[in-house]
Formats: sequence, structure tokens, C-alpha cells
Amino acid sequence: MLDSMLMAFSLYSRIPVPQAKWNDESMRWCICFLPLVGLVIGAAQWAAFALLTHFSFGPVLRGAVLAVLPILLSGGIHMDGFMDTCDAIHSYGSREKRLEILKDPHVGAFAVIGGIVYFVLDFG
Repeated sequence: MLDSMLMAFSLYSRIPVPQAKWNDESMRWCICFLPLVGLVIGAAQWAAFALLTHFSFGPVLRGAVLAVLPILLSGGIHMDGFMDTCDAIHSYGSREKRLEILKDPHVGAFAVIGGIVYFVLDFG
């Protein structure tokens, strides 16, 4: 179980953890620890908010730090998926075309628009 937890942190965050044994059994339980990864990232956001508030930083800086922190801690993997999905959904192409867009490593206009909207709303 410990290997599964370490694998979850290795795959879905940039938080340094000890190296785990990668095998089928550990991979099987890895997904069970995704809420724990989210909890740790959320706790880091809460701690950052508490520190920034304690030291009387302004609301703009607090908003900026709290908007960027989960992206930095997760390595951007979720943001990448969100932006790929924005491109695919707004392509209005066939199913095959959308799946092709999801695999494309390039960033499209709708991904950029979706990313900007995400950050503006998260910052607000």
C-alpha cells in the first residue's frame, strides 16, 4: 500500500517522495490515493493563504499565489488535460478528429482561451 501511495504522489504531483517499487499490484491501488494527493495540495494552499494573510500581503498577491500554487505542485498535468479538452470540445469535428486533437502535443487557440479563463476565474 505504501508503494501505491508513493506512486500516486510521483505520478500526479511534483512533491518529492521516496522511490517506490513499480509493479502491477502497486499500480492497481495507486488511484485510491489520488484524494490524498489532492488533500496535500489543498493543505499547501491553505498554509500559503494563512501565511500570506498573517504577513498582511495584499489580496492581489494572495490571489496570484493561490491560483498558481496547485499548478506548480501538480506539475501542470491537470491543466494540460483541461487545455487539451478545451481544444477538442471546441473543434466541432468528428469523434475521430477530437481524439486526434487530444493526442496532439501542440496548443490550440481554444486551449489558450480556456487556460486564460481558468486563471482569471481562479484568481478572482
